[in-house]
Amino acid sequence: MMPWAMVLVTMFAFRKGTICQKCRISTGSGLSANSNRPKPIIRTGVDRLDTHSIGSDKKAYSIHTTSGMDMDGLIKAIRHPNLGIRWRAALALGDIGEPAIKPLIRAMRENDHDVRWLAGLALGHIGERAIPQLIRALSEEDHDVRWHATRVLAGIGKIAIPQLIASLHDEDSDVQWRSAYTLSLVGEPAVEPLILSLKDPLWWVRVRAVWALGEIGDKRAVEPLIQSVNDMDWFVRWSAADALGKIGDKRAAVCLGKALKEPDSFVQVPATWALGKLGSDAPVETLIQCLKSSDWYVRWGAADALGNIGDDRALGPLQTLLEDKDEYVRRAAEGAIKKIQKKNA
Repeated sequence: MMPWAMVLVTMFAFRKGTICQKCRISTGSGLSANSNRPKPIIRTGVDRLDTHSIGSDKKAYSIHTTSGMDMDGLIKAIRHPNLGIRWRAALALGDIGEPAIKPLIRAMRENDHDVRWLAGLALGHIGERAIPQLIRALSEEDHDVRWHATRVLAGIGKIAIPQLIASLHDEDSDVQWRSAYTLSLVGEPAVEPLILSLKDPLWWVRVRAVWALGEIGDKRAVEPLIQSVNDMDWFVRWSAADALGKIGDKRAAVCLGKALKEPDSFVQVPATWALGKLGSDAPVETLIQCLKSSDWYVRWGAADALGNIGDDRALGPLQTLLEDKDEYVRRAAEGAIKKIQKKNA
């Protein structure tokens, strides 16, 4: 099968001024690209590519085989001002495979956005063999490098999941979160591995897994997340309540109602948010009781949730909060009353 890079190389060969004069398309009888004979047989490569306009290095390179490629020339070519040459060089580097990975990672640090994008394209084509270096790139200081590494890993998809799950254990919290974000972009194929990670002994792995499941929004995660609301770590409980609210499955209502009785407001408030998203199945009476909490954060969250639910049983208790000592609570109560009145008008 003809390497994928060669197809685009051939297409560019027909475009006047896009590639140099030394690029040819050959037929079985040796006719040139300008021949009128129909359906030429395309040879799997370009004989030679002139790099005369790429700095002072005038070496030409062949892209017939991996062994015949000039790596330095190809790396220089992805910086070439001609977009066609940049494209062809990136695709050729993708065909080279593993030897091109580190130079392409370095190219992702370039100032030129097109160069970074093309380097990512080539790394995505290399696929599984590039994953370890791409995960390392998640810890780069340069935001653009991290973003492109995330994009490429998400594009690689399912085969990147095991190594991304493993990187949730990294000691660098930035790498943990970027790995979780990438898993959320991978989506449905990552759900089962993430669910298994909810039982990981490390709390931060459980937190990142919970967050990613909430972002994906797959219903399979609801029951495991309900169990995570009872996790020994408060941050996991907080994250699980928040994730259940994002998914919006009504099965979570009873569990979240119990979370409202947690002594920690950082667990209670995400539970109120989640219940607000669940609507009529939420335990309204329990939320009304939360309006009497001594913690302004809980009162504020309960008022906001009751406004989203729209049950008119909450109007009286919300009216009392209009005189609350905390401005945020007063504003939340006022907004909630307006929402309920509008819904029941």
